[in-house]
Amino acid sequence: MRNWIKYLIVTIIVALLTNGGQLYFWNHYIDKMKTDYESEIQILSSTLEDIGKLKYVYSVRTQTKPGKEINLEDLVKVKVPESIINGSYAQEPEDLLGKYYKVSISPGTLITDDLLMKEEMDDTIRETDLIADTWSVGLEVGDYIDYEITYPYGEKYIVLSHIRVEAINEKTIKTYLTSVQRHIYNGALVDYFLQKENGATVNLVKYVEPGVQKPSEVSYSVPDNILSVITEDPNVIEKVNTKLNIEKRDIIEKGINLVSEFDSSNLSSGRSKIVSDINGAGKEYETILEKRLEEEEKEAERAAYENQKNAEQQNTQDGQNSEKGMMK
Repeated sequence: MRNWIKYLIVTIIVALLTNGGQLYFWNHYIDKMKTDYESEIQILSSTLEDIGKLKYVYSVRTQTKPGKEINLEDLVKVKVPESIINGSYAQEPEDLLGKYYKVSISPGTLITDDLLMKEEMDDTIRETDLIADTWSVGLEVGDYIDYEITYPYGEKYIVLSHIRVEAINEKTIKTYLTSVQRHIYNGALVDYFLQKENGATVNLVKYVEPGVQKPSEVSYSVPDNILSVITEDPNVIEKVNTKLNIEKRDIIEKGINLVSEFDSSNLSSGRSKIVSDINGAGKEYETILEKRLEEEEKEAERAAYENQKNAEQQNTQDGQNSEKGMMK
């Protein structure tokens, strides 16, 4: 009987010690997990403090079409850091209602003033491909540009103002132009073709902050024959001040007539070199950008692999520690 009682007491003591050890290691494991989570929460809190206060701006629920009037049903709120918001972002529905989409907007794109217009879209707007000798290095789809013509002696005129780049091809950019804008563009092309050998160029100049900067005033005036076509075109909605156009055109014609044969050769060769240098810089920029993107993709892949590897190692280590704790 006594041996049985001793055996029972020993068994109870061993069980208590074993369970106590397991409880100790289990509590230690729980404490470690709690510490890790608290550390992650602290890091996230610090990150949120760095981001700052969040505010609502607006995007769209579904893809929109240019010229469509904005409805309340189109809009969806998006939270963004207050630090990135400037005056061009819509923060209230009243800032948007009654306006029209200037371009197609995709879900996730934040709505800014430069993507909207107050008037209903001109029915004469068409896709148009613009040619140019040069454009700003690093020009991207969505940027806004002025289309300029520079005459042999350096007189520069703005042909098209605040035009959005819809697509970029090797030699042209695609944009949307009204009927009168297309007439003006064709007039500038005539001048360019006639004066190209004398050093004339056509160029695209990019806006730095299109949502903030005031659009340039068009300063170019078309030749008389183009002006006659614009005046008689039944599709033209925008009115052209014919008297002002004629006065400004006289200045352009006088400048053209002053170009001498001797100056023409020097101006043409000089401008050609500038165009070649800018286009070369553009190609170099594209090459550098492609390499940079490739390196960023590789770095992201390496980081993802390392994170996955570290996570797997941590899970394995945690599992081993847990098993050891349970065994003890």
